[in-house]
Amino acid sequence: MDVVLIYPPWPVLDDRLMLQNSLPPLGILSIAAYLESKGQAVGVYDVHGEKLDDVAVRERLRRDRPRFVGISVLTNMSIPAHKIARICKEELPDTLVVVGGVHAEALPESMLRNSAIDLVVRGDGEVAMSEIVSGRPWTEIEGLSFRQEGQVIHNPPRKLVMDLDTYPLPAYHLVDFKNYFPAVGSYRNLPAINMLMTRGCPGACTFCNSARTTLRSRNPANVVEQIKMLNKKYGIRQIQFYDDTFTVMKREVLDFCRLLEAAHLDISWIAYIRGDCFSDAMAAAMRRAGCHQVLMGVETGNAEVAERMGKPIRLERYREAVAIAHRHGLEVRGSFIIGSMGETWQSMMDTLNFAMEIDVDLFQLNVSTPFPGTVLFKECVERGLLKHRNWYRYGQGEVLYEQPQLSAAEILRFEKYAFRRFYLRPKVAWRMLKRAANVQILKDYFFAFSILLLGKHKKNTSHDWSCWSGLSEAEFQDVALSEPDRLRLTYQLRQIPEFS
Repeated sequence: MDVVLIYPPWPVLDDRLMLQNSLPPLGILSIAAYLESKGQAVGVYDVHGEKLDDVAVRERLRRDRPRFVGISVLTNMSIPAHKIARICKEELPDTLVVVGGVHAEALPESMLRNSAIDLVVRGDGEVAMSEIVSGRPWTEIEGLSFRQEGQVIHNPPRKLVMDLDTYPLPAYHLVDFKNYFPAVGSYRNLPAINMLMTRGCPGACTFCNSARTTLRSRNPANVVEQIKMLNKKYGIRQIQFYDDTFTVMKREVLDFCRLLEAAHLDISWIAYIRGDCFSDAMAAAMRRAGCHQVLMGVETGNAEVAERMGKPIRLERYREAVAIAHRHGLEVRGSFIIGSMGETWQSMMDTLNFAMEIDVDLFQLNVSTPFPGTVLFKECVERGLLKHRNWYRYGQGEVLYEQPQLSAAEILRFEKYAFRRFYLRPKVAWRMLKRAANVQILKDYFFAFSILLLGKHKKNTSHDWSCWSGLSEAEFQDVALSEPDRLRLTYQLRQIPEFS
């Protein structure tokens, strides 16, 4: 095999059962498809989806003996990614190990302090990985970072591919759909799959790595053809669109809905929307095309906190958006954040009260998390508020930075209170029971109830993931490299000519 692409585990989420989705790693599958189009033999190890342990990873590497290994790195999975890179070099010392993803992009020096990692790819990985595999000199590959004589060399950023249709469809044939499932409350039918119509986001949210990145869209006709293929070849009946801002490009959305409606497929789907990019016309088109739920990142019910987190959308717009969705028969999953910078108990109460006032159908609550590459992370570090850099615990359920006006204990106490206050209302319980179209959805609700309302985090006993837990980044960092003097923001990394 020429190339193996690996998606590491999220072991910290293993006790959340069906609350968290487990869906194919689209980034890796897109890179795999592009490499295959260039004649490369590619394999995918979805360590998370397949629930692989370190022994299984070793055995597969010995069997496939790839010349190149690519590892996707998000913050919460970065420490297991370090271990996987080390396993690769122990089993196949001559194999070139490449990492990419938003965490590696934001902290390339940190990743390259592991001698088992040879290269970091910043930005889109399809063309970069192809050039690496083809043997192009590292110094000529845009968006590449690597060690050279004790220093880290950062090549200029890769120019964006604006036409996403130049990339082939994800290599779905390289994964087993039986390993995947959608999040609780997010689907009507099974089996389900995730998709993207766009990349990038014009928003300026301080907590998000996608903020201020160039928005690009695929041709809606090609997206519909992809859905037809998934439905016919794999029996897919539910699509989960995970675009950061699905409804920003209005014309493309309306074209997509018109074409999907005309296809007469037995498909239901969901998508993320912005409160200020939604209308009656769009909601009606989405509903006719099979959409049953929209997820809206409201984040907070307090105007001052919203301004500080870089999302100053007027609360009235969210009221209007929820009313529009309900008017057209769309469920609303409202996503909110507590413990944000400058938050108080009263501002968190404003958020809970606002969620109940606008009557979202599902209440999704996360603890503010400063991911590397975000404005929030930069502020936490510069103000000395960050508690630690144990990336394993960056799972949106722990308070990771100090604030003088609000303690971690108060934030976590409010989280429990908010879930119980929202869901233990007769109206909400009745609405959820009416939505439960089958036994599986009822089981999902039982799991959610036991975790969110009763605090019972039952460990998944179907596999042993202890090999990926209890690790520290420091034990893999055996190369002395200087860290940069300034923290980098993801959107800057993808735009400036070079950085040091």
